[in-house]
Amino acid sequence: MGGDSLAVESAVPIEANDRRSLGNGLRLFAIRILNYLTNHVVNRVPSFGLRHLWYRSVLGIELGEGAGIHLGCYLWFYGPGGTQRHPVRIGARARINRDCTLDVREGLVVGDDASISAEVFILGYPGRVGGGRSSEESKPVVIEDHAWIGVRAVILPGVTVGRGAIVGAGAVVTRDVEPLTTVFGNPARPVGSRPEEELDFVIDSPLPLFE
Repeated sequence: MGGDSLAVESAVPIEANDRRSLGNGLRLFAIRILNYLTNHVVNRVPSFGLRHLWYRSVLGIELGEGAGIHLGCYLWFYGPGGTQRHPVRIGARARINRDCTLDVREGLVVGDDASISAEVFILGYPGRVGGGRSSEESKPVVIEDHAWIGVRAVILPGVTVGRGAIVGAGAVVTRDVEPLTTVFGNPARPVGSRPEEELDFVIDSPLPLFE
């Protein structure tokens, strides 16, 4: 009798674990479907309006007025709830040009009138070999207003590119860039500065209907 009772009691947590495993498996499957649709279907749809609708409504990305995410943008994300824990904001009139890769798992802020050139890679997750990370590493990449990121540049996790700064083509930015500073190289180093008066502009070119 005692043995039968023990068998019944031990079956309860096993069944609960099965349900939990099934729930986790279904959630992971749903996230992978969402990832596939976002990065292999939606990002190839030749319509800013339709792509932006998906990014706002499904992924929860905040897009400022006149912001544009061009074709081929690849997004790394945890799931729809991830942008609530780690907000993603693309500022007014900012441009994310073709075939960029944006890791938004720790959030991302792109300022107003900022321009990110084609094939830029923004890393957001501070992973390590063997796993683990410290709490101070967990912060978003920030590209401030009027910054310009050159083609195929790489921005590493937690970096802030200051207001009006310029990152040269192919540069690898491993640390914060001061406002109005121009950086080049791997790792990126300051090579010049930008006059304040150059920031007196807005990106006002309209987004095409089909692109």
